[in-house]
Amino acid sequence: MYQLLVSGGVVGLFLQVVPITCLVGIIYAVYRCIRIKKQQLSVKWGIEILRWLFVCYLTGLVNLTLVPSNLWSHIWALIYVGYSGTQIELFNGTFNFTPTIFKIISGELTFGSWVKTMFIGNFFMFVPMGLFLPFVSTKINGKSILKIAVIIPVAVEIIQPIVGRSFDVDDLILNFTGIVVGYFIAVGIKSLICKRS
Repeated sequence: MYQLLVSGGVVGLFLQVVPITCLVGIIYAVYRCIRIKKQQLSVKWGIEILRWLFVCYLTGLVNLTLVPSNLWSHIWALIYVGYSGTQIELFNGTFNFTPTIFKIISGELTFGSWVKTMFIGNFFMFVPMGLFLPFVSTKINGKSILKIAVIIPVAVEIIQPIVGRSFDVDDLILNFTGIVVGYFIAVGIKSLICKRS
């Protein structure tokens, strides 16, 4: 298990953030229960569950994109073996302003497994944001989702070099696309629900 947690692979990165995501989910659930009880609000379980899932998703997303890339492997190494052998580095991120597709076309890069993983991961990591937002907020529409799909990826990419990650134009494109696709999936689900009702 330890080797998987510190491997840096997709599954390892996911497993690293599960405990903090669960902790935040529990704290949010307790907060909502207290607030509902104090204000004597009527409970819409579907919305409450979606909001809880959205909070858990955001916690995981922040941990996967906005904390130093080796923070959780460092912490897990400290827990398992008492030392990590690495330091958490800040302000040492890299920058990529050339889309990978241009590098593939020019022959500088091949469409190998790393590129596929990066493309798929950066796209699917942001699909839930576009999917959840129309259900957890009544203010989300086509215009606002486009603003969100631009602002959030840009903010993430600007912060990433500060926390030792990289600014990557591919991430901007894929994150934007993921949010927009997620939104259209949500719109489709909402229209199906309306038709059945």
